[in-house]
Amino acid sequence: MGSSTLSLNCPVCGVAASQACTRCKLVRYCDREHQKQHWPQHKRCCRPFREEQDPQLGRYLVATQDIAANQIIFVEPPLVVGPKWYLSEAEKEAPIVPCVGCYTPCRVGKHQCRSCHWPVCSPACTHEALECSVLSLGPAPAGRADARSLNDYFRGDALLVLKCLLLQRQNPEKWAALLEMQSHEEERQGTELHEEAEKRVVSYLDKRFLRRLRQTKPNLLEESGTQLLHRLCGIIETNYMVIELPTGVELSGLFRQACMMEHACQPNCYFQFDTISQQIAVRAGGNLRKGDHLQITYTNILWGTQMRQHHLRMTKHFTCHCPRCTDPTEYGSYVSALACLGDVNQTCSGTHLPVDPVEEDTQWKCNTCPMIVDAAYVSELQTHMTDQVEGMLAGCPRANEVELLLARLSQMLHPNHFHMFNLKHTLIQLYGNEAGLELASLSSGQLERKLRLCNELYDVCRRLDPYSIKLAIYVTVILIEIAHALEEQARRAPAEGASLLEQAQARLKEAQEVMVKEHDSVAGKKLSDKLQREIFDCEKLVLTLAYNK
Repeated sequence: MGSSTLSLNCPVCGVAASQACTRCKLVRYCDREHQKQHWPQHKRCCRPFREEQDPQLGRYLVATQDIAANQIIFVEPPLVVGPKWYLSEAEKEAPIVPCVGCYTPCRVGKHQCRSCHWPVCSPACTHEALECSVLSLGPAPAGRADARSLNDYFRGDALLVLKCLLLQRQNPEKWAALLEMQSHEEERQGTELHEEAEKRVVSYLDKRFLRRLRQTKPNLLEESGTQLLHRLCGIIETNYMVIELPTGVELSGLFRQACMMEHACQPNCYFQFDTISQQIAVRAGGNLRKGDHLQITYTNILWGTQMRQHHLRMTKHFTCHCPRCTDPTEYGSYVSALACLGDVNQTCSGTHLPVDPVEEDTQWKCNTCPMIVDAAYVSELQTHMTDQVEGMLAGCPRANEVELLLARLSQMLHPNHFHMFNLKHTLIQLYGNEAGLELASLSSGQLERKLRLCNELYDVCRRLDPYSIKLAIYVTVILIEIAHALEEQARRAPAEGASLLEQAQARLKEAQEVMVKEHDSVAGKKLSDKLQREIFDCEKLVLTLAYNK
């Protein structure tokens, strides 16, 4: 089995140690003699995977032994860590950006590096000397005041590419490893991603910094042309991993070993980032068996297959053929399924499913009647539904408004469709918290509906993400709301209170186990704190009902 924690003490003598096992980096020794002495025991869990290659998958990792849930599989330092690669429009206008030196959130325009003028958290904060010297070649951002203009000048995604480029000077070994990564250069040609990279990154770096670098320091970098910059953009697009810091700042990282992990829309591994050592620890999401592929996901697993496939084709340049994507029902979750309306002669209560889910232009066939609809109709319907759902959730909807939209959409979508899921997940939190709909104010029917919706959502999450790798926060919210409903039922029916509260406590305990995978994120920490309060309140209610018997 892999280790569940990093050992900082020598396992032979117990003293603090700094010499790590060179293969797995999980165990440290005080000297080579103790490492040799411990090898017979350690070799059983050292590097519990191997690399393999497949014409379709490329390089991937396979478990060489059984690995327990949450155990560390490997630890790895990054080749490169830098600013977030993809920025939303809101992020491009945000006044708070990561410090160029330490990534602490700072107000753009407040403090600048004295040499290169890029944003820093304080005048005392510094960043890498070579990087700073290259950025210093650009003109100072004189006269720019608003956040969007400053953020357009200080382009973090371009800085990430520059960090990659400078490896050829700073660390040739890492540079060689970086260039071994897939870039999908041919597939990117003529795409929106290629055009966006040209405008936002390649042209920006070349015109503002690299042309002058080639003139003033021609021997500093062996290569710095635009073709290489596009290749680096492709490498980042294909391989980068999102790293969320405790401050909420998101970074992008490239990792030699982790980039070999296979994508799947139902992953079995997750990773956590150590901000001090800047290493990731890859862990098993559930109990893995010898021969299992080690898998992570690069897309949103709450999306339906068509949206996931489109996202992966656009950003990662491949079509996913994982078991979920090739199953029209998506493990029985039906999160892409549509309601069949029948034809002009007869209504139908069946469900439309894609005939070939991984094909963009697949037809959708009803599982009850002969009705077939084409991909264009489905795409148009999805776009219309997306606009309605996102428009509502962007505001502060009331429960009755969500119920009305659910009723309308239920005529066209399966009850488990991902749009229905998002609306229901909002609704279970409104029932019990909205003014006038506090738990004590809910009718028995409303309380039962809240509990029924929670159980439906829980079932979908378990089908899509049985290890709660990507949906831990969704699942925890659902479990807390189930506990709320059970607690209220216990208050109303004291005779059944002990049994109901036992169920509520079991749900909250399960939520604690689920949150292990999210305790490092900002949202995870907030929810973990809330969960602890919920556990305390539930225990207090148990004592209160017992006392009043």
